[in-house]
Amino acid sequence: MKKCERKVTQLCAGVGSHDHLCNVMNPFVDWGFKYLFGTERNKGNLIVFLNILLELESPLVDLQFLNNESIPTDADGRECVFDILCKDEDGTRFLIEVQNADLRYIRNRMLYYTCRLIDQMGQVGKEWNYEIDKVYSICLMNFAYEPEPVLRRDFLLCEPQTANILTDRIHIIMLQLPCLQAKSIEECNELYEKLLFLLLQMKRGMKTIEELKREVYEHGLNQEIRDTFLNVLEEANLASLSKTDKAQYEARLKRYRDNHACLDYAIEKGIIQGIDIGTKQGLEQGIQQGLQQGLEQGIQQGLEQGIADRNLQIAKSMKNKGLDLLLIAECTGLSVSDVEKL
Repeated sequence: MKKCERKVTQLCAGVGSHDHLCNVMNPFVDWGFKYLFGTERNKGNLIVFLNILLELESPLVDLQFLNNESIPTDADGRECVFDILCKDEDGTRFLIEVQNADLRYIRNRMLYYTCRLIDQMGQVGKEWNYEIDKVYSICLMNFAYEPEPVLRRDFLLCEPQTANILTDRIHIIMLQLPCLQAKSIEECNELYEKLLFLLLQMKRGMKTIEELKREVYEHGLNQEIRDTFLNVLEEANLASLSKTDKAQYEARLKRYRDNHACLDYAIEKGIIQGIDIGTKQGLEQGIQQGLQQGLEQGIQQGLEQGIADRNLQIAKSMKNKGLDLLLIAECTGLSVSDVEKL
């Protein structure tokens, strides 16, 4: 087996291999995350999470959930569906997104979503003075998108030379969860890291609710944080779900696993084919154009073509699996219309 094939196979083998060997909900299945943090029933979990993540001067006391669909103003516009959208009593918006698919343009996506929220604040008439409310956009990613990733990145609009802030109306926070390498709650430095660690433990499904609760009790958190962590675990107990909720969760869990399996296979096949095609075409063009310059330019062009062919292979495979066209477009960089033509 080639070295690149071994690496891809190892990466793919680790995804979902230990999913839910116990009674714990996977909080990164979209239905699960919304159930634990995006419902009136569990609104307190979200309030504590935002308070420890943002460290606001005036901690949040209450939140109002908003319609999470952003309808475009024209027929050809793009609809946005946010995972969780809410606001506090001062009008500050909080957008929380969970992303499991490795998206190349994740920063652009979060900026676009944020701008859509701001656009909705516009009012008709001359009397409106462009007064807009602040937007916090938070993205929890089950992948790392940077060459040298870190767990948390905070982005504001500011002047590069002086760091003067243009406006505080936009604050985007990117959380690259694979960067959290702690082996226990004790090894986490920040409170929000402790909650993320707990969620990742739940995702891995290697411990029962009772074992996770014991870890929370033994860590010595203050009462509010401890009670929130315990409530998250209690609500994530699959045995306590109603039949309807459990059926909905299991349906979304199946889709989550199917998407991972399809993406893993498509990525493995696409990478191998892309490298083979790119190397072959690059060498052929390189020989024709000259030993040094030809190799450099030809291999580059070949790799680019190989990557394009790989994306088409991935898109075809995902479409054959019945995956959502928008998801396919986001994962491959193709347009939705191109995907429809495959």
